[in-house]
Amino acid sequence: MNTIECSAKAVRQLRKIADKRKRQGIYAEAQQLANWPDCPGNIKRLQGRDDYRLRVSDHRVIFEIDQSSTPIIVTTIQVEKRNERTC
Repeated sequence: MNTIECSAKAVRQLRKIADKRKRQGIYAEAQQLANWPDCPGNIKRLQGRDDYRLRVSDHRVIFEIDQSSTPIIVTTIQVEKRNERTC
């Protein structure tokens, strides 16, 4: 199993989500990233970047993968509500 780390920014953004069920759903989906690359969910590599995005309802979890370490480290960078930038 891989390691999941969250940036302070991602934690703050997750705490700002008022709906408790949405917040718990996003957290649960993000925890599934520990099974990388065999994780379920709507995951897409971002164009022009080395980051990925996980789509959870109308929110996006932006994360990066460090495959040079063993186990792989998945770092959650930010959690944002969908807009024209996050697709």
